[in-house]
Amino acid sequence: MNGFCPHCEKESPLEMFQADEEINVRGELITVRTIYYRCPNCGSNFDIITPEDSYDPLAAAYEEYRCRKGMVQPAQIKEFRKKYGLSQKDLADLLGIGVATLSRYENGALQEEAHDQLLQFGMDPHNLIILVEKSTKLSEDKRQQLIQKLNLEDPHKISVDTLLDLYGNYGPSIYSGYKRFDATKFYEAIRFFCYPNGVYKTKLNKLLFYADFLFYKETTVSITGAKYAHAHHGPVPDNFEYWFSLLLADASSFESHEMDCGDVTGEQYRSLIQPEIAVFDTAELVVLARVKDKFEHSSSRKIREISHSEKGYLETISGELISYSYADSLNFIDKAG
Repeated sequence: MNGFCPHCEKESPLEMFQADEEINVRGELITVRTIYYRCPNCGSNFDIITPEDSYDPLAAAYEEYRCRKGMVQPAQIKEFRKKYGLSQKDLADLLGIGVATLSRYENGALQEEAHDQLLQFGMDPHNLIILVEKSTKLSEDKRQQLIQKLNLEDPHKISVDTLLDLYGNYGPSIYSGYKRFDATKFYEAIRFFCYPNGVYKTKLNKLLFYADFLFYKETTVSITGAKYAHAHHGPVPDNFEYWFSLLLADASSFESHEMDCGDVTGEQYRSLIQPEIAVFDTAELVVLARVKDKFEHSSSRKIREISHSEKGYLETISGELISYSYADSLNFIDKAG
């Protein structure tokens, strides 16, 4: 093929050749085929993109990485939406993620692990019908059509209570702060931090972590009974995307918006109704207020950096549960001591 050499700035027939190249994807080296062109005039090698050559080495590396990790591929998301007649906005609303984020994933961007878990969860018809039934963002006609279609596909759909049983039916242990998971307190704690001004998701996860671990440090039990895991941005409630999706499905009381935060885009959550503080006792409310006050003016980046210095985070690996035994070494200092 003829092409323009950027080195000698001449157009001439170019020689194409292939080579293997290792691309680092989240710490894993993945070998992919790369295509280069050689200029016969100056002998320089370079890569160019032509309409005839749609091969992208980075996209190939991402595809291989997703295969290794069992992650959802972009084409699967598109096929899923087409099957159920969902627009990108429909699916994004159901899952509680930003439309722009979903669009990037469909166009080849490598999804975050937490978002991949949410995609896999929502793309299971058993779970999709739960999200559809609770959604107030879909039109009533579309909602009923989807419910009918999903019921015909699987008449033995699971309920919201069953979903809670799958991820919250565990007994007290050192990983739950010696308390059974209390969904009511967990959701009201979220509302406490997200009302009235809203908070970024990354920061919200850390606020929940600090509230539960601080309360455990002072009383030997947690507030919500939630388990917390080591994630890239710091400690997060285990399976948090599943719990948040149920809350976001009720658009009349909870909402999320994709917001620009410096040079990155983040999801901001906001409760539209006040929390039911009566579900907490006085000591629990005091700790929730202390945590909220402590980090009121801290950015998501700042609280993430602080959480990364916690012993419980430093001594665990990605995906591993963080024992409440680490609460004794918690780096939390406020006016109350």
